[in-house]
Amino acid sequence: MPLRLFDIAVLCFLIVGRYSCNAADDSTWIIKAGDPTTSVFTGRIVAELPSGAVLLEERNGKLHQIPARQIQSRADAKEAFVPFTSAELAVDLLSQVPAGFEITETEHYIVCSNSAAEYVEFSGRLLEVVFDQYFHFMTEQKIAVTQPARKLPIVIFASAPEFEAFASKQHPEISFEDTPGYFSVSDNQTLLLDLTGDRSIRFAATIRRRLAEKPLQVATVVHETVHQLAFNSGLQVRMADNPLWLSEGLAMYFETGSSRSSLLWSRPGLVNPRHQPAFLKLLDDSQISGDLNSLIESDATFLNAAETPAAYAKAWALTHYLIREEKTGMQKYLLSLSQRKPMVGLTAEQRTQEFQNAFGKLPDEMERELVSYIRRQRVSR
Repeated sequence: MPLRLFDIAVLCFLIVGRYSCNAADDSTWIIKAGDPTTSVFTGRIVAELPSGAVLLEERNGKLHQIPARQIQSRADAKEAFVPFTSAELAVDLLSQVPAGFEITETEHYIVCSNSAAEYVEFSGRLLEVVFDQYFHFMTEQKIAVTQPARKLPIVIFASAPEFEAFASKQHPEISFEDTPGYFSVSDNQTLLLDLTGDRSIRFAATIRRRLAEKPLQVATVVHETVHQLAFNSGLQVRMADNPLWLSEGLAMYFETGSSRSSLLWSRPGLVNPRHQPAFLKLLDDSQISGDLNSLIESDATFLNAAETPAAYAKAWALTHYLIREEKTGMQKYLLSLSQRKPMVGLTAEQRTQEFQNAFGKLPDEMERELVSYIRRQRVSR
């Protein structure tokens, strides 16, 4: 599986200001904007900067960042903003994909797919287990989150060409070759590739056997689902300045699968079989000491292909350590993240101070304890 450069790209956003922004407006607005062609956007205004830039949410959950210079006109539609019902969202999803896709609803998800029904059923059960474990984990950690008021959209593609074609339209600036899935913050959709590549599968046992051969891809399904849950439960704010070390670290904390489970995944917190060895190798190569603070100061290491593997290993280690050994600090830190504002960026100094306020010290000052903790962990077999 390739490095999650695609993951990073869809989690990043355009910071258009460093000022306070207005609160969300539950009225429906019609905004006409153009550059170079004119488009009309209808929805609620989630945030507005003093510069006039607007973040607008459509009824299907899609967000649009509209710079002030592009706004030609705006008008109050004189009606309340009401998100799509499940039935409306299903119709909207079908309108975005080619012919041959069908809708399957689970308790918390609307799955749009052209894969075999058995694969969709298997995926739906996995999604629901992740959903339950996510909220169970947050309750155990005493972290305040709220279950989504509406079902979340999932799109599963039977083949890689179909997946890549759709993804390239959604995010044309990113290459999705050899990518098994991603979560789009702007569209609020989790896009997944049928990891069996076989529409003819009719038995759950066959699906499990095929997926057991691809543990990293199964991990991606869980990883991206956790991103979607984080952004739809109040833990993180879409289009806010969410630090990538925490976004990715939390998803990696959940992603590790279990060969003993019927769904090949059971619970969060298992030691990651890729990132723990990678972190230990960084230690052996003297690439950790005095370098952890940079992880929280900016997202730069995640955006540099040469540094990305190390960034992921460090983010996994730091997140795993903080969740297990600094529970109170993590509660404070996640609370501060949940209060961030869309389209408002933080400086390196502000990020550092925020971490310091929550944990009482910086990552470099935790290095000795963190390293000792990671060395003691054992990968489950």
